[in-house]
Amino acid sequence: MIKNNDLENSCSVSDEWTYKEMQVVYLENNFLRIGILVGRGSDIFEFRYKPKDIDPLLRLPKGIRNPLKEYSQMQNPAGKFEEYYYGGWQEVLPNSPVFNYRGKILGQHGETSLNPWKYSIIKDTKEEVVVKVWTELLCMPLLLEKTLCLKQNDTRLYISEKLTNKGKTTLDIMWGHHIAFGLPFIKEGVTIETNAKTFIAESLMPSNRRFKPDKKFKWPIGENIDGAKDDASLIPDENGASYSELCYLEGYEKDAYYTIKNKEKNLSFNVKWNGNMFKCLWIWEERYAAKDFPWWGDCYTVALEPWTSSGTNNPDKAIENSEWLKIKSGETIETNLCAGIFEDT
Repeated sequence: MIKNNDLENSCSVSDEWTYKEMQVVYLENNFLRIGILVGRGSDIFEFRYKPKDIDPLLRLPKGIRNPLKEYSQMQNPAGKFEEYYYGGWQEVLPNSPVFNYRGKILGQHGETSLNPWKYSIIKDTKEEVVVKVWTELLCMPLLLEKTLCLKQNDTRLYISEKLTNKGKTTLDIMWGHHIAFGLPFIKEGVTIETNAKTFIAESLMPSNRRFKPDKKFKWPIGENIDGAKDDASLIPDENGASYSELCYLEGYEKDAYYTIKNKEKNLSFNVKWNGNMFKCLWIWEERYAAKDFPWWGDCYTVALEPWTSSGTNNPDKAIENSEWLKIKSGETIETNLCAGIFEDT
């Protein structure tokens, strides 16, 4: 016989929901409510910590749009990702920069985050729920399969991924997890803990930025644009300076991690991944500084994104230098991530 307490603490999975004609799957236990937007990129659009009713992920005012139903005036590969961007957690493949790869023009941040995925609920018990999602890319012969697992009495989401090259040639790719945090989670300011060794600020960010670009610093102390030492692990509160910044953190071992912590709320979000696979952590900060497209002065976020390589405005050279991930014909690459929310005791 199942007792009431067992029902309260048990896991559940539901695919009875759609949002703007896009399929949604929810995974839940007594701590977490995880919303997966299967109908658009398999985004994790909700990662709610139930005891405090806080979702730390970013949600922009324009909300979630269906790219198959709502169109901008002019389709532009360079801006399509940003046109539909609302926050949350995207899977990005097979690239980040816009460029011509072997005859195919690739748009910003690839195609996987805007396409519908397929899904199957493969386990539904009170102890554990598991959903599998997958997609085959249009621009390259790649199959990406992902399972998301939530366990009873656990504040972590477990993700297993498998990427297969179904083509007859080796492919060069960038692969990333675009995880962005927003209000109210980061309102009072946050700290970042990670086991990176170095960081460098992207050169192409606007002048209203925080760190001097193209200089490698030992994490977390760098040099800001005024020439003073600055601790990159300390993110000011919402009333602090307005700026835009993008930094690349490197030097990870196999067991890579970060924790973004709000001490006032006594809440932390932690991600663990294979640092030999996702070798670079991108830290993107946008603090109401960008007044033009795509943010129009209304984006406030800290994004912490594990990627297989750093960003580049010269992808052909990066590929030539073997900086991008290579996947051979018929090869399958497997990896795992884990993300969770914790209160300090």
